[in-house]
Amino acid sequence: MSAQETYKAVLFGPNVIGSGTEIELHFANGGYQDVVVLEAVENGQTITRTYRKGRETEEPIPYRFVDEDVSDETAVGDVPN
Repeated sequence: MSAQETYKAVLFGPNVIGSGTEIELHFANGGYQDVVVLEAVENGQTITRTYRKGRETEEPIPYRFVDEDVSDETAVGDVPN
């Protein structure tokens, strides 16, 4: 019997965020991850989205959107001397 290293999860959130996107996640310490943090770069901005595990126990495990943080990578401290 081989140990399974990953499981299927599905992301849900407002509007198009998540929108039922199915992903594969690695087990953390032998169990499902409680929180998933994903990063994407769009138009020079890094977008960090946080999802929290739902109560269901059958795969795909649902994760609900809880937070979004946007940081501007193009903002550089350019101070003339």
